[in-house]
Amino acid sequence: MFLDNKNIILMSTGSFNPPTNMHLRMFEIARDHLNRLGLTICGGLISPTHDLYKKKDLAPSLHRCAMIEQALVALPWVKLSDWEVKQNGWTRTRQVLQYHQNHLNMIITSRLNGSIKIDTSLLPVQFIENLNVSDSNQNTAVNVRLLCGADLLESFAVPGLWNDDDIEAIVRDYGLVVVSRSGSNPHKFIYESNILTKYMANIIVVTEWITNEVSSTKVRRALSRNESVKFLISELVESYIKEHGLYETLNHKYSNNDKLDVNLKSALMSSSPSNKTLKKYQMDDKKLNIDEPDNLQCNEKRVINCKNSKVRNVAESKENCSKVAILVSENGIIEVISDMETMV
Repeated sequence: MFLDNKNIILMSTGSFNPPTNMHLRMFEIARDHLNRLGLTICGGLISPTHDLYKKKDLAPSLHRCAMIEQALVALPWVKLSDWEVKQNGWTRTRQVLQYHQNHLNMIITSRLNGSIKIDTSLLPVQFIENLNVSDSNQNTAVNVRLLCGADLLESFAVPGLWNDDDIEAIVRDYGLVVVSRSGSNPHKFIYESNILTKYMANIIVVTEWITNEVSSTKVRRALSRNESVKFLISELVESYIKEHGLYETLNHKYSNNDKLDVNLKSALMSSSPSNKTLKKYQMDDKKLNIDEPDNLQCNEKRVINCKNSKVRNVAESKENCSKVAILVSENGIIEVISDMETMV
């Protein structure tokens, strides 16, 4: 059976523990490729797995759904579906696809017939509005296709992991959009599988030429070690994780790096003191007095009264007039002194 429907909803299933930028990029890569093939992408869906899915370090679905919603702020044409996490237990991928295909069919039928209104939040508003009741020739059918990486495709060969009937139904009735990763060869894997070869017309392989090996596992490891995850996940997702202490981040909630970053931003954004003025800066409960007259040359030594302060490092510049001096105390607090000509 060849799926010739050109209206497609891309659906991605998995843990999303946490959702990464690569999860979102897969939707963008697939949409670009399918548009070039003359297909119409009507929207996208993300369906996180149930809490009873036995996987190590799986965060509660309440948090995973919240993180997905935060991540999708940057990708509004993709929607979160929480149907799977609300079931009594873990649901097979085939059943997840079947439910959403039936639900979308009901939405379209309801719209065309003007019958009882049902929830249309899983489809983009523009798609719903474009459904023309008076156009009987309009192709309104939508095909839900499973969007996945090459690793999921290759997992079909893992003994006992997938039911052969489920694999055949998924490829035959819904189809796959496979985004290949570095080092994978999905075409070879399709060739080696009798089921996939039988329905290979329903499998679209998308090559990601800009390689990116970001994974949720590596992100969790970095978070547990208090390492930076900037540009791996969205800032909104990172903030949510740290706010709720997920993935062992609660142990690092008040880390020195976070305090240093916050104080540096605060100092650099503060207003600069005026010239010829005696300024006092609080450092570790001590006062540091700095006299900064304008009539001294850049190479003339300045005397700083810091005997009672715990100053560890002083930014200095002897050759060029420096406009900012940064003082770092032992407790990691940074203070910035502006309009300084030189510090020795």
